[in-house]
Amino acid sequence: MTTNNLQATFIGNIAILLWSALALFTTQAKLVPPMLLLTLTFGVASLLFLLVYFVKNELKTSWQQTPKSAMFMGGLGFYFYHFFYFYAFQHAPPVEAGLIAYLWPLLIVLMAGMTKGNSLSWTHLVGAIIAFAGTGIMLQSKGQAINLDSTSFHWTGYAAAFSCALIWSSYSVANRRFQTVPSSAVLWYCLITTLLAGVSHLSLEDPNWSFPITTWMAILGLGLGPVGVAFFCWDMGVKKGNLSLLGVLSYTAPALSTAWLGLFTDTQLTTGQIIACLLITAGALFASLMPNKKARIQNEKLAPLEIDQ
Repeated sequence: MTTNNLQATFIGNIAILLWSALALFTTQAKLVPPMLLLTLTFGVASLLFLLVYFVKNELKTSWQQTPKSAMFMGGLGFYFYHFFYFYAFQHAPPVEAGLIAYLWPLLIVLMAGMTKGNSLSWTHLVGAIIAFAGTGIMLQSKGQAINLDSTSFHWTGYAAAFSCALIWSSYSVANRRFQTVPSSAVLWYCLITTLLAGVSHLSLEDPNWSFPITTWMAILGLGLGPVGVAFFCWDMGVKKGNLSLLGVLSYTAPALSTAWLGLFTDTQLTTGQIIACLLITAGALFASLMPNKKARIQNEKLAPLEIDQ
């Protein structure tokens, strides 16, 4: 792994760390309707990026260097992922919806191994399986077990949850094609998402902006961190970092999320959750600390093909 590749992978991990705080902030913003929450948080992120790139005098160059195809792919990817995510949790049991939606890191690992510039190491695959097993245990420990014999399947919710996994993994892998596009393009993705979410809110939800100060603080935290800076870091990571490794390391997000809830809320961690966190961490470490020699040599040969940003 080259220095630039390693640095980009590290930056991509910052996104995973920020996303781990998503549940903590979301519990503080549970009074906000889903589409309104999406509008406000991406609105905060858009304002943040507008301010940063205005000060850096990069708005014009970012617009010129970002293909419209990349803008629409990013904007639609951001919007539909969150749309289906909220729909899934409203139309299927949360435990089952969460387990299905969190297939995206495993799909990234498998998809990335079939793309140019990446190779699927056996350590990545084994690490992904271990981590996914841990994710399943942790989600199961949060609520009722999945009842496969039940006659009341929530097919639309399940389909929406799988759509989340498919959309985000496909976006992350497809975004690799836009390595020459500056990561400042995330600004335009956020603006498109904000507009689409705003229209959805006005069409589907009752307007209600009367929230306590703690809720507004949570909205601000979401917009600046998990929705704002995180997407910028992820964009850079998937374009120039080790995509297979990032996919596996993404499994640390639910483990860290559980830890934050245990530390900063009244949530009591169960034995199953602790075991799951250990499995998830072990899977991520196995994939990152025991790279396959052949895969490493191949990545080094392919490294010159990547364009520095």
